[in-house]
Amino acid sequence: MTNHMLQMKGKCPSPLKNRDFVTMRSWLPLGNDYLIINYSVKHPQYPPRKDYVRAVSLLTGYLIQSNGANSSTLYYLTQVDPKGSLPKWVVNRVSQFVAPKAMKKIFKACQKYPEWKRKHNPNLKPWMYPEQNTLPCINVADLVLQRADSLENIDESSLTEEKRAQHHSDDEET
Repeated sequence: MTNHMLQMKGKCPSPLKNRDFVTMRSWLPLGNDYLIINYSVKHPQYPPRKDYVRAVSLLTGYLIQSNGANSSTLYYLTQVDPKGSLPKWVVNRVSQFVAPKAMKKIFKACQKYPEWKRKHNPNLKPWMYPEQNTLPCINVADLVLQRADSLENIDESSLTEEKRAQHHSDDEET
């Protein structure tokens, strides 16, 4: 099994604050199949920032099952608390669209991957060969499991001027 820590940041539509996650991601080759999971952790290298709401991945996982040389089945499960002051019904409603959209993006990326990989370090496959992993090592003793109830809920009912200005400039670009 290979593990690494990462910080993911995501833009949210106005008037919501942007979100970030700090997660421990693990992947495990299972013959021709792969299991990838991640869950939120706290680490001193990635303290919460004022311009992001620290969301929590309780558990997110992918199981990629090989169906032969040119086909796979992807199973996806995620349980996320976006934190902030979003009502549960909003989170549940938005989830119905976000997960399928993510699957479509993954599907399109998978279709383009063989051609892309031929041009970009074709022999670099750290998920198959952990010795190729160049991510920095972390001290596991510095990690703390991030529970959903261990973060404060942040009020998003009012926008900061910076967010308004950013939203306005984003609208002008599109």
